[in-house]
Amino acid sequence: MNAPPNLYKEIKMAMDIFAGSHIKVFVAENSTTVATTWQEVPEVASFVVGSTESTVIEVVTYNQKFNRKLLGTQSIPNIDLQVNLLPDNAVHELLKTHAEDQTRLQVKIEVYENATMTTGFYDIYRIFISTNTVAGSKDEVVTATFTLAVDGAPLESGLLPKKP
Repeated sequence: MNAPPNLYKEIKMAMDIFAGSHIKVFVAENSTTVATTWQEVPEVASFVVGSTESTVIEVVTYNQKFNRKLLGTQSIPNIDLQVNLLPDNAVHELLKTHAEDQTRLQVKIEVYENATMTTGFYDIYRIFISTNTVAGSKDEVVTATFTLAVDGAPLESGLLPKKP
């Protein structure tokens, strides 16, 4: 491959398999630009990394045996963030407060290639927390699941480490 060395490294990194245990989630207060001060969400139990979906438009064409399909607008489905609840943790309280107040936050999701946490990718979204569910039982850890409703397109995406 005759690509520049940095490009080759980025392509190689994109071809590796990612493990679900190498995810970091950060939150920040919403602003008109991408936030610069982030707080890490502790005790992430499970997480669905963001994806995109398109509206499918079915086109009925007269005198044709099969309909055609076109893709319409895109959206980002809700993302469930489950944490092992720490009732006195400031970040968990911040998430709960924004759910109750129905106010926007910014969330940054970092997904790393391996446990060294040196290479990976990130997405930053503007979100609402549409639900806050606490669950558990006498023999289970108490968890809180925050449903993140993404407002619009990603604010920023890229490879880690982020280059200036």
